[in-house]
Amino acid sequence: MIILDQIEKLFHGKTEQFDIFNLTNFNNHIEVIRQLKRLNRQNIGIEIKIQDIRNSLYSHDVGRWIRCMKDIYKFCKLSDNQFIISSGTNSKYGLISNIGVESILKICEIDPKKYWKDLEDWLEIKKKVYYDVASPR
Repeated sequence: MIILDQIEKLFHGKTEQFDIFNLTNFNNHIEVIRQLKRLNRQNIGIEIKIQDIRNSLYSHDVGRWIRCMKDIYKFCKLSDNQFIISSGTNSKYGLISNIGVESILKICEIDPKKYWKDLEDWLEIKKKVYYDVASPR
């Protein structure tokens, strides 16, 4: 899958095909939503990483991050895209348990069972796209 993490490409209309947009700056998430609406694409994943907020010293940053997740989730539901939350770590020591992820989802008023089912369905769609392209005919 192709991951876009350069917000400048999204803002300046220089976007290539991508499957996942990695939202790293949660302070401008409203503008990101506007730009994604302009693309008018479906079935893209919008990823928010727990690592981006993990070391924050300020409670208002955590509050903004939670608000961002709620807004992105709502946008994904309305636009037929997939909300993705991940640990965002490069180390096995930064991994987050399933219970930890589900607790964050509940704080954001997202049903964990629905989230995991939607994510599984989205991954199946993506798997079919890449498998069909790669398989010989």
